[in-house]
Amino acid sequence: MQSTPDWPPTPGALRPSPFPHPVLHALHRLARALLFPAYWALDQLLGCWAPVARPNCRKALRAAAGAVAALLLLLLVGLPLALPGLLLWLPLQAWRRPFCYRPPPQCWAPPAPWRPPAEPARCFGFLSANLCLLPDGLARFNNLRHSQRRAEAVGAVLLAGLRPSRYGTTGCSSPGQGTPDGVLTAAVPAGLDFVCLQEVFDLRAARRLLGHLAPNLGPVLYDVGSFGLQPGPYLKLLGSGLLLVSRYPLLRAAFRSFPHARREDALASKGLLSAQAQVGFLDGRRIVGFLHCTHLHAPSGEPRGRDGQHVGKQSRLSSWRRQVPTLVCISASPTVCSLPGAPGAGWSALVGSQIRAGRGRGCASGLRLPPPPPQGTGPCAVNS
Repeated sequence: MQSTPDWPPTPGALRPSPFPHPVLHALHRLARALLFPAYWALDQLLGCWAPVARPNCRKALRAAAGAVAALLLLLLVGLPLALPGLLLWLPLQAWRRPFCYRPPPQCWAPPAPWRPPAEPARCFGFLSANLCLLPDGLARFNNLRHSQRRAEAVGAVLLAGLRPSRYGTTGCSSPGQGTPDGVLTAAVPAGLDFVCLQEVFDLRAARRLLGHLAPNLGPVLYDVGSFGLQPGPYLKLLGSGLLLVSRYPLLRAAFRSFPHARREDALASKGLLSAQAQVGFLDGRRIVGFLHCTHLHAPSGEPRGRDGQHVGKQSRLSSWRRQVPTLVCISASPTVCSLPGAPGAGWSALVGSQIRAGRGRGCASGLRLPPPPPQGTGPCAVNS
């Protein structure tokens, strides 16, 4: 008699620490602690140069001058700590896996596994969103500042939109979590199974999101990117900004950096995050699917970089699409489609909505894939 497979399965190659040894992880935490005072002061100084809608009165100017002087003093104090921290941080990136994995809590209960042919079809809910959670100083240059508070608000909105899954999953967050001030209106689909977020560049904001989503959805991939000195050569100080949360068990994950980078995007480690999720069993074998999440080159007036990233991404996905169920969540600028004959023109961000496994078949809930628009028109990314 065939034994019943374990559910949820062991994550296999995924481990919580991005380093192969605890000593390396401890050294990395020490390096970040040494870098933080100078990083914070420099980030706040950068924010002081952002345009503000305030009257140029003497009182405001004196307050700004005092803040700049205090930040400069803190930066000077932090530099002696930052130098050894940087010298320690840079070589450690050679041993770092390009993402962090947060396993689900002990009380986590995943959805019941899909078992065809007893259950011929199953629908899955996907959410992809670009949050623009930048470090505080950079965030002040756009109209989406206050990254920490926005991360709390977005996490609360997503949490409020979650509904108990029709397949039996439950959350385990503690009651009484306060809702942040302000009103946000968002159409969050019920019964989410996979959440892919882009531009979560600030690690503190990412951890705030984790506090909301991880206990109620499941495993999380965050702090994604290859940092330090990379081929080019480039010095990568920011991650990819990708964050992936799954209600189903994650078995494996991989990240591949894009070789093309321009201007300020050269500081970010943008690339393709791929994760393997198990959704059920068929004749004692696993039913798995691949999710791919990415955020393409962002600076305006630089379509060539996005074109190269489109080509590289599609070449990596072409073989997988023919063999396994695949879904891609992408954030891209519509200017890719403004060029006649651009490689990304008319490309839909959400693909592989029809999932097949032997005699079983599933569909991605709520995804409508319209026919591609003519080249040079229409949006080339769909975030639902």
